[in-house]
Amino acid sequence: MAASHIDAKTIAPGGRPLGLFAINLDRSPDRWAEIERGFGNLPWPVTRVKAVDARKDAQEVLAVRGTALQMPPQALGWNAHRNRLFMLTEEACLAGHVMAWRQFLASDFEHAIILEDDAVPLAGFATVVTDLLGKGFDADVVKLEGIYRAGGRKVLPLGAVGDRRLVRSLRPVSGAAAYLITRKAAQRLLERIGTVLIPADDFLWAPSWHGLKVADVAPFVVMQSGAASVIATGRSAKQAARKPFLRGLSTAVRRGVERVALLWSACEGRPHRLLNPTMAPWVPDDYNLGNRTAVTAEDQRSSNG
Repeated sequence: MAASHIDAKTIAPGGRPLGLFAINLDRSPDRWAEIERGFGNLPWPVTRVKAVDARKDAQEVLAVRGTALQMPPQALGWNAHRNRLFMLTEEACLAGHVMAWRQFLASDFEHAIILEDDAVPLAGFATVVTDLLGKGFDADVVKLEGIYRAGGRKVLPLGAVGDRRLVRSLRPVSGAAAYLITRKAAQRLLERIGTVLIPADDFLWAPSWHGLKVADVAPFVVMQSGAASVIATGRSAKQAARKPFLRGLSTAVRRGVERVALLWSACEGRPHRLLNPTMAPWVPDDYNLGNRTAVTAEDQRSSNG
């Protein structure tokens, strides 16, 4: 397995292997307290990334990437990936990830785990991360988080990490609440995001946008808490001014290209590997299906996404 193993040639200045960067709004101190409770006692330091707030200062949000409101007061323009408007609240979320990547690259860490402030670690999280750092991994981005979906996913296996599997998923896996990246990945993500109008989670899973190797931990080791979204925008606002045929056709073509690129990256340019995928369980045994708040929030996220 080609690896991003930590050695004398790859350690960033200062030599620290991993830092956690959690994106958090000033008006959500309760969420920061939960991040500290869930991740603060692990072997790796947690740094707060002060999120920009679309409710308070639109210009502060837009200044992060140098974007503009092309369709005031709420929309920056058209999100061709989803065939709907790209909202200021979505830009604020993406801006938080951009700032986290920048903050990581300004640090002396070799790897980072980027967290949204509703991330909750599950049993096995620390062991999986320790294994990834110790053994190395054939990826630039490792997605650690998932939301409930029945059944498993078709994957190409990469190896064992703790009591989980590291895999390349053959289906897009949305969600950006917890993912591990290398310095190379952070640099590439910043280079390629530019002023593209696409949600952070859609951008991350799609190699067609950034050309990076993406892997997933199956079953996932981080879940979203199910707390009500602090950035959500209604579906009707996002879909205003939709032109079903022309924009729908463009979106279908774009999504087709993204899916082909995902498969090509997963098989590393060897299509015959796609003939023998395996099934990987996606939801861990300790996922709490009794948490109806979490399930409801996931359903709302799906309908908004």
